[in-house]
Amino acid sequence: MTDINYKMDLLVSMNEKLALDQRVLKMITDNSGDMYIYYDFRNGLNVKLYGNWDRIAGNGITNSPFDRAYMSSLIYDDDWKYFMETFIDMEQRGEKKASGEVRIADKRGWFRCDGIVNYDEKGQPVEKLLCFSDITRMKAQHEELQYLAYYDSLTGIFNRNHFVSILRNMCEDAEKNKTSVELLFIDIDDFKKINDSIGLLLGDELVQAFAGRLKEYAGDFIKAGRFGSDVFSIAIYDPGGTRRAESVYHDVCEDLRKPFVLSNKKEVRFTISGGVAEYPEAGRTAFELVKNAEIALFKAKEKGKNNIQYFEMDMLNSFIKSVSTEERLKEAIENEDFELYFQPQFFAADNKLRGAEALIRWIDENGEIAMHPTDFIHIAEKNGAIIPIGNWVIKDAMRIVSEWCETYNFPFILSINISAIQLDKDNFVDSIRHALNLYGVKAECIELELTESIFLEDSEKARHKISQLRKMGFRISLDDFGTGFSSLSYLKDLPIDTLKIDKSFVDTAIKDKATNIITESVVDMVNKLGLETIAEGVEEQKQYDYLKKIKCDVIQGYLMGKPMSKGDFEKLFIGQITD
Repeated sequence: MTDINYKMDLLVSMNEKLALDQRVLKMITDNSGDMYIYYDFRNGLNVKLYGNWDRIAGNGITNSPFDRAYMSSLIYDDDWKYFMETFIDMEQRGEKKASGEVRIADKRGWFRCDGIVNYDEKGQPVEKLLCFSDITRMKAQHEELQYLAYYDSLTGIFNRNHFVSILRNMCEDAEKNKTSVELLFIDIDDFKKINDSIGLLLGDELVQAFAGRLKEYAGDFIKAGRFGSDVFSIAIYDPGGTRRAESVYHDVCEDLRKPFVLSNKKEVRFTISGGVAEYPEAGRTAFELVKNAEIALFKAKEKGKNNIQYFEMDMLNSFIKSVSTEERLKEAIENEDFELYFQPQFFAADNKLRGAEALIRWIDENGEIAMHPTDFIHIAEKNGAIIPIGNWVIKDAMRIVSEWCETYNFPFILSINISAIQLDKDNFVDSIRHALNLYGVKAECIELELTESIFLEDSEKARHKISQLRKMGFRISLDDFGTGFSSLSYLKDLPIDTLKIDKSFVDTAIKDKATNIITESVVDMVNKLGLETIAEGVEEQKQYDYLKKIKCDVIQGYLMGKPMSKGDFEKLFIGQITD
């Protein structure tokens, strides 16, 4: 009896342990998030399910006999055959392990499936376990990362890195097949102004809409990408030697005749500039094509925008020279390797000195002029170096005027050129007031020369600052009148004191009747408005005589004096005082 009790107790203990193991196993399977199918081949086919199958199967799967048809309803049709061959029938092929991924029937989720089969010594299957792990979130994250790796998050077209990879492959294929590739860079003209006017959010909406139009050109042999905020790229494989990129560019331009209607109902129109580099002529690698297409785009911008330029080798030479100039200019700014020269201005009526225009000169280590202003000023305006250069000119000009006023006590006006970029700076008025106070100069001695583009591009902002400057006592001169979109009608509304007639008018006024009439009309009208006229670029006596005859107030040019150093100008100054 004791032996029986012992055996009973042992059996109970074993059952309790088995029950505990089953509870632990159930807790693990229920909370792991995985699902299992266990096949027992030892006494016929016996199938057991573990884990939370109800989450995807509703009211569960029939355990035994295994309901294969029901199982197939849980897996996406296109994946069922793969699942059957890989996992359901793996023991028939004698496989021990298998793994793969399948989609749930509604395609809203993914499972990773791992299978393992145990065999007896005769090679017969004993048992099999299939484990299903939900990888839907991981798959989504992977797809998101893959998307970000290939596509631009704002526009949905290829991003820069992937586009370059595609371009690289195109070049390699073109090399093998002895054909060509064209790379077109497209830039939205004046996008910063557009963005400033409509705001960042609508600016992004505009970029998205434009990218959407570019997508229409994409295909097997044409790929579109986004390179920067408003710079897009189009790669064309095997264009057939017909300058296909130019055709695409003009098609896009034609499409842009239709305005973009934004979410606020505002209609926006813009133009684009294009730069093209061709493989293999303009570059043997994707990197070279990108670099040279950008250079061609810069050239298109320099030519007034709204045009397309194909890369040519002289563009590269010019670009290299420009980069070299930028580096040298940066060093010159740090060392203040500049000097002011002065071109005298004389009253036409009595040939008395009115003053001078201050002109910057870049001086090298030998004391010689390193580069003419026309060769570096436009570069300085593009890269922002015009701000420190302009600040130096203002301070040095006022320092010299202060010195002259104290030394000679002679009525004098010094003209200083101000770029649109300088005037646009929020602190410009304060900075020029600071320089004025620093050297104790009377504002009436300084004339600020501004181009008419300043008034046309941002009239309200510019006029407000100019009005502040005039209230301080500065004279304002409208420079290069006649070179841009000059109109006599708007002169009466401009806050100016002086109008400078451009050299192009002076050169032809005595030869061309139409120019003669225009010049006389300008001078007469300006005089009646109570403004002063200055004619620049006067090089011949007959030009001087003509300008004096039509009552132009002031003459400036080589006839009266070339730009000269401070020392040489002081000699001229002293001569006027002693006369």
